[in-house]
Amino acid sequence: MMQIKFLVLISLEEPRSPVIISSATDIQATSLTVKWTAPADDGGSPITSYRVVIQKGGTEIKNVNITDLAKTSLSVGNLERETEYNVKVFARNAIFEGAPVQTIIRTKAIGKISRSFP
Repeated sequence: MMQIKFLVLISLEEPRSPVIISSATDIQATSLTVKWTAPADDGGSPITSYRVVIQKGGTEIKNVNITDLAKTSLSVGNLERETEYNVKVFARNAIFEGAPVQTIIRTKAIGKISRSFP
């Protein structure tokens, strides 16, 4: 009996960047909510998690891993008024973490004040 074996090569790559969809209503005086959508290309492997990093200047103030793929937003409180924050969202597949989507968000001078988020 003849036996046939197949070798399947799969090329996996890092996923593309997610897309930030936050709007002006997601930004307050001392808080912001980052919202995003999944990347258009998962690199050949399903997205397994997201990572959100928020920096003020060169200082990282938040670095959160999100493994619940139904959750595509993160709220952050206790921020300073009229301050610029660098927001990055990364997507991960089974092998790689892709390059982040990045934006600068400036908190408002006036608006809702948030003392803390759970």
